[in-house]
Amino acid sequence: MGLLFRQRLSFGVGHVLNDLCASMWFSYLLLFFHKVLKFSNATAGYLLLAGQIADGIATPLVGYESDRRGNLCNYGRRKTWHLIGTISVILSFPPLFMRCIGCSENTPAYAQFIYYVPLVIIFQSGWAATQINHLALIPELARDRAEKVNLNAVRYAFTVLSNILVYCVTWVVFDVSGEGTEQLSEDDISEFRNIVLIVTATGCFFSIIFHIGVKEHTIQQRFNINNSNISNSRITEADENSSLQSTDANGSIPDEKTCLLPSIEHSPCNLPMMKWSDWFKRPSFYQMALLYMCTRLVVNLSQVYIPMYLTDTLMLSKKYIAIVPLIIYVSGFIATILTNPISKFLRNEVIYLIGAALVLGACIWSYFLEAFEEETKRDIFFIAVLLGLGTTIILVMCLSMLSELVGQNTETGAFVYGSMSLTDKLSNGIAIAVIQNLNPC
Repeated sequence: MGLLFRQRLSFGVGHVLNDLCASMWFSYLLLFFHKVLKFSNATAGYLLLAGQIADGIATPLVGYESDRRGNLCNYGRRKTWHLIGTISVILSFPPLFMRCIGCSENTPAYAQFIYYVPLVIIFQSGWAATQINHLALIPELARDRAEKVNLNAVRYAFTVLSNILVYCVTWVVFDVSGEGTEQLSEDDISEFRNIVLIVTATGCFFSIIFHIGVKEHTIQQRFNINNSNISNSRITEADENSSLQSTDANGSIPDEKTCLLPSIEHSPCNLPMMKWSDWFKRPSFYQMALLYMCTRLVVNLSQVYIPMYLTDTLMLSKKYIAIVPLIIYVSGFIATILTNPISKFLRNEVIYLIGAALVLGACIWSYFLEAFEEETKRDIFFIAVLLGLGTTIILVMCLSMLSELVGQNTETGAFVYGSMSLTDKLSNGIAIAVIQNLNPC
């Protein structure tokens, strides 16, 4: 029996707080620290790198511990770690977009850097705990490939909606309470404070819905469910055998060596328990890690540098840092609706290639745009649509393939997701630090 609609909905909103924070983190952190707090490009990049390293280290450790322990008062091992991560994010993220306590405009950048680094580490560690355990719930809740694709699509649909909300709030705040300047400046610090408080409060609300609406099965409950399914299979098979008397499909008489219950051979209960170290013996584990890393690089770096591309390269006004990302994620939301029905007719790999082609087309088109031209203001919206469709498709398909890799080996599912996220965080942090140093302007 598949999941109920309310269960899918409750699961889908379980990552909204993370998504809201990630949208601000990747889209506005560099802008905030460089243009509002006046950090140098390199220092702002190192702050983001510190967070990515903390996230990368915490991710596999949290995954490993989540697979082994953490079931607080039978609350569920995944939900327990999810709750810990949620509390960490709520406490540490809002101060990142406010001036440090006791600081003024004359406070040295290095002193502010020391203040913000612990907050970044706590936030990224909590973010990792929430992300990994939310992903690790998918193989445990879903029963087949279609259900996994569905849960990933629902999850990413709320990711897209969360990003849309962030950009809508940003647009409204800058438009209503902004200082009227075209470019970002130190005067915009109160606007960023208002934005971060709104998105954090919204994320808290949806986290409560997740923890109330999602019921995580314990290992014993999953074992009982599997045994119940096997018993039902035995009853069904026995009825079929009695109606067929003693002949098989080929008309021959079965003997004592004939398998009367072939479905039980593939039952999850008969699968050997995998250790976390067993994954390193599987080539598909490394292939999936490379694919996941490249996919996240495309998605995250485009999100990080779209605002800078708009303000510094195309010289557009600051309202475009809300409008263009908003179009990207509206297009992404449309893509999430299309991926589930399309996946019934095409393989995940084929759909992934289609999404990659859309992203490549957007990148080539954007290369030829010029600042101060009227065509640029029009073309950037078409590029945003292509980028939104492409990045959403490749991420949803990549997560679906990752769920298939885990399969029934849910006992080490969090470790797998943690390992994949490690490659994502480290590669993103290093790439951003390199770009910030190579392009100081």
